[in-house]
Amino acid sequence: MDGELLTFILGQTFGIFALICTVVSMQLKKKHSLMILQTASEAFIVAQYIVTNAITGSFMAMVSFVRDVIFTKYGKHRAPLWILIVIYIIMTILTISSWNGPISLLPYVGSLIYAWTLWYGKTKWIRLGNAVGNTPYLIYTALTGNYALFIMTFLEVASSAIGFYRLEVRRQKKRTSKSKR
Repeated sequence: MDGELLTFILGQTFGIFALICTVVSMQLKKKHSLMILQTASEAFIVAQYIVTNAITGSFMAMVSFVRDVIFTKYGKHRAPLWILIVIYIIMTILTISSWNGPISLLPYVGSLIYAWTLWYGKTKWIRLGNAVGNTPYLIYTALTGNYALFIMTFLEVASSAIGFYRLEVRRQKKRTSKSKR
């Protein structure tokens, strides 16, 4: 087996593991459980981006992995704002240092959006931020040839929307209909 094919298979395998962790995480009610699976997913995403040489994406995923570990540590409490600011600064520096043209802005913007929703901490906003923040990643993964991550990101956006509807919108509708009785 040649090196290029092995790299492709290994990269897509990491993407599949990330996909499983991510899709399951968006259906969980508890923030801690959601964050544990998101952290595992980020580790697999880092591995896939490194294997496929998507440098800016791998940097953003590394910062996202560390961010998830830190935010999970705070549990039900919001991490101090300075931590979010430091994460933003690191993301900016890494994006500038790995600049590969406008394509580098896609993982950067997506990571900024999702970092804010994780920092904010409400699972409702995490699901919504995941859907919005992953939209630039859809384009980035397609352009960098990370097809398993493209599928994962697409399914993650769909899973986030379904989780948001199932756990937030339907719950709100039930509360509203009960209060009208």
